[in-house]
Order: sequence, then structure tokens, then C-alpha cells
Amino acid sequence: MRHDYTLFCVVLGLMLLRLFTLGSYPLFDTTEARYAEIARLMIETQDWITPWFDKGVPFWGKPPAHTWITALSFEAFGISPWSARFAHWCTGALSLIILYFFAKRSLGVRIAQASILILASCIGFFIATGMVMTDPALMLSSTLAMASFWLCYKHNNRAAGVIFFFSCGLGMLIKGPVAVVIVGIAIVLWAIWQKRLYSVIKALPWSLGLPVFVVTFLPWYMLAESKTPGFLNYFLIGEHIQRFLQPGWQGDLYGTAHVEPKGTIWLMWLIVACPWSVLFFIRFFKSPDTRAVLFSSEIKAYLITWTIAPLLLFTFASNILSAYVLPGLPAFALLVALYFEPFKGYIKIGLISFCFYALLIAALIFGWHSKDSEHTTLSAISKPCPNTPVYYLKKLPFSGRFYSCGWAELVMDDNELFQLIQTQKTSYVVLTHEQRSTFLWPKNLQCDVLSENRQRILHRCVREHH
Repeated sequence: MRHDYTLFCVVLGLMLLRLFTLGSYPLFDTTEARYAEIARLMIETQDWITPWFDKGVPFWGKPPAHTWITALSFEAFGISPWSARFAHWCTGALSLIILYFFAKRSLGVRIAQASILILASCIGFFIATGMVMTDPALMLSSTLAMASFWLCYKHNNRAAGVIFFFSCGLGMLIKGPVAVVIVGIAIVLWAIWQKRLYSVIKALPWSLGLPVFVVTFLPWYMLAESKTPGFLNYFLIGEHIQRFLQPGWQGDLYGTAHVEPKGTIWLMWLIVACPWSVLFFIRFFKSPDTRAVLFSSEIKAYLITWTIAPLLLFTFASNILSAYVLPGLPAFALLVALYFEPFKGYIKIGLISFCFYALLIAALIFGWHSKDSEHTTLSAISKPCPNTPVYYLKKLPFSGRFYSCGWAELVMDDNELFQLIQTQKTSYVVLTHEQRSTFLWPKNLQCDVLSENRQRILHRCVREHH
């Protein structure tokens, strides 16, 4: 009993460490700052159908569910890095809760407790749970889908079957068709492997489940296309086919496609699942007699296909991120708990992970990231929002837009900037160190340095009275 209590305390400690430090360092460019700014614009425009990339530019890159939860957090707690991240911390916490009850129902309390500690102490889970991006929410929907499918199949639970279809519809609102494909790969591979494809198809409540699936996501897709025509073509064809099959895809409307060697997703998984991926393979190669344990039951086979489904999907893709492996991480945690049983080192590894992650967050707070952020630059403006233009020359980071409350404007030419600040009684200008050395200031302006980081300098320009 004491061991169980200590284990829960370690899990709680890891989650609270993440929660209490969510606002202690600035948003990351570009992912976090971009999605936080899109949510801020949703609050500003009160447009809950179309996420906006910029004023007048719709964001077609992702469905809106992750933006909705960020915007709702802004409505509840105000606009800040902490509230932006809090919504995504909640998705991670819910994933842990679902994993616990699924494991408890299927494998018992001891395995359930071990699995949530393993998941909570994986470095990828710890970092992603509390980052403003789509993948923690996708992990939540896929965990709910895979858990509910198993309960439907093994226990003939019709309600769980309906929840499965709802979860797939939710995935369509979080990430799109890729969410359904990941779940489909895991279940179909397992069903073929176990020679249960027909019984799997028969077990699901299709007559009720399919309408639930469609009603969950289709209304928004129809509204989005009718409000901003072209969305479906860009999102379904561009984001789901061309992005992954064309290295360095040039059709990205919102940035530059990532280019990684094919197969890199497996290396990314190894890092994201640390320290447990390393411990798993040490045991796997050092103790050959234990390998048969991995394939000794139906549920272990299910956990294997669940774990590798996102890896298989993205093996031949070049445009990938390490967070793409997250949907399979809860299954890996449960698989490790089964493989290591009995194991007495969970608490020790959890505590070591806690100390390491505390140091990692301290490095973020006091290290390079905070010194390079636009928050450092723009915090010198006396008001939370400047209510006057903040001009960026040639490049405007997303964090510049977020921390200026949308007052930041991109100017591409020195002469244009010269003319703009001449017409303003008061304005703010952000230049890189190199730009500042060559920019010619209007003689009728008094421009003073307010703050700077390692990349940029903030100036306050006031028109002089003669």
C-alpha cells in the first residue's frame, strides 16, 4: 500500500511540476507562438469556425479543436503563456486517466499504476504535455479510441463501441484523417495478426457508431469550406498527401516543410520514449529468454500494433516532427509495465526523471530560450498591449505578434519603414543588430533603445516638437 501511494505521488509530482512551470518561460517560435496567436485571434474576432493565421488569412493547416481549447483557456484565465499551455496540459492529464482505467479494467491495478508512471516520466510526454500544439490532443483522442475499442471487442460493451466512433470523429477535428488512419492501422494490423478481422468488424456497433462519427466532425468541415472555399482541397490533398510524399513540399501556405531522412521517425520515437525505450531495449537484448513474454497474449499484440502504428505511417515520410509518435506512447508505457513485471525500480526512475526535468525547465527559464524570445524584447513596453504599431523589419516572429497582442506589423523595406515611423507620433521599431547598424533614422524622431535580446533590439520612437 505504501509503495502504491508513493508511486501515485511521483506521478502527481511530475504533472504538478509541469503545471506550475507552464508560464515560467516564453512561448517557443514557431509552433507554440503560432498556435497561441491563432487562438488569440479567435478570441479577438470571436470567429469560432475559421481559425485565422493573420488578419484576412484563414488557417487551413489544421482543424480547430486544439485552437478551441486554447481559446477557451484564454477566455477563462486571460491571455498568457500559462493559459495557452494549460489546455494542452489537461489533454495529457486526461490521457493518463484514460490509460489508468483502461489498464485497471484489462490488466489490474498494479499494471495500471506502473503504466501511468512510465508514461508520465517519458521525456516526450513530459515536454509535449503543456506545449501549444496539436499532438497532445491527438494522443488523447487516439488513447480514448484504442481503449474503448478494446473494451467493446473483449467485453461486448456497446457504449464503448459508440465512444470509439466518437473518438475517431474527435480525431478528425484535432488532426484530420491522419487520426483515423493511425487508429485504423493499429486495429487492422492486430486483427490480421491475430486472425480476428471478421470478429472485429462484427463487434463494432456500426449502425449507431457511424452516424456518431460523421455528426462529430462533418458539420464543421462543411461550415469551414463554405466560409473559406478551398479549405478541403488544401487540407485533405495538400496537408495529408503532398506534405508527406513530397520532400521539401513547396505548397505549405504557413511556413517551410520539414525535410528529414526517411525512417527518422523511429529514431525520434527512441528519444521521445526515453528513458523507458533505452531500458526496454537493454532488457530485450540482455535477456533473450524474456522476449517471448512480449508475444504471449492477445493484449500484448494489441499494444505492439498500437505502439508502432504512427511509426509505420510516417516511416516513408520526410516532413515529420518528433511529436508524431505520441499517439503510440500510452501503449508503449503499458507494454513496458507488462514486460518488466515484476519490477521494483519504478519510483527510483520516476524520481530521477523528476530531478532531470526540473533541471531542464530551469535551463529554459534562465538559459538561451528566454534570452532569445520576443517576450524579453517586448516586455519593456509599459502596457501589456502597446496600442500603437510595433514594426518589424523583414521578419516578424510569431511570438512578436502574440506578445504585442497583434500590434506587430511586418515591413519589408527600409524606405517603407522610414516613411511609416515619420507619420506616427509614437511607434516601436524592432531591428536585428545588423539592421540597426545600417538603418537611417528620420531626423525629426527621437528613437531610444528600450530593450534587446541576442537577436533583436526594441526602439521607441517619438516625434520631436519644434
